[in-house]
Amino acid sequence: VRNLGATGRCWLSPALGTFKCNIHSSWVNDSSFCGGAWLICNHIGDVLYHARDAFFSFTNRIAAELRCILWCLTSLHDIHFDICELWLDRNGAWEAITFPSQWPKYRAFLYKIEQVIRVMRNVTFHPSSSKANMLAREIACSVTRDGRLTAYMALGGPTWLQDRIERDKRRGG
Repeated sequence: VRNLGATGRCWLSPALGTFKCNIHSSWVNDSSFCGGAWLICNHIGDVLYHARDAFFSFTNRIAAELRCILWCLTSLHDIHFDICELWLDRNGAWEAITFPSQWPKYRAFLYKIEQVIRVMRNVTFHPSSSKANMLAREIACSVTRDGRLTAYMALGGPTWLQDRIERDKRRGG
């Protein structure tokens, strides 16, 4: 796990042969569904897949984030994206993954995440600005804001965000 630093830019390209995955979890309170979303892009910014899911309530935001990360990693491994950068716009989960001994409350989640990472070839975690992670955020928030509880994984970017994806590609790296 390494930190390359947060950025305010809309999109930074990963190295050739590495995939970039933006991930976000939406948590409102401990009695509401949580939403999760991820988008995986190649080095030129083409969205290859995107996904959304709803999760039962969690006691706090960090638990919801860690559950979302576990779901994302498992999904990526299942579809053979084993060399990727995961970009998170919430510091709590990033800190728990980076410094697991300082977060004993989340030991079970962190252990499961580590088990998935071990079977993948190369996974790194990076903090992202909210602006640079806006596409994943909008999809995840559709669960908590709009009650969209249907999970999906699809090829390409979401049609309702195609203009944004293209604009972010042009602005970024």
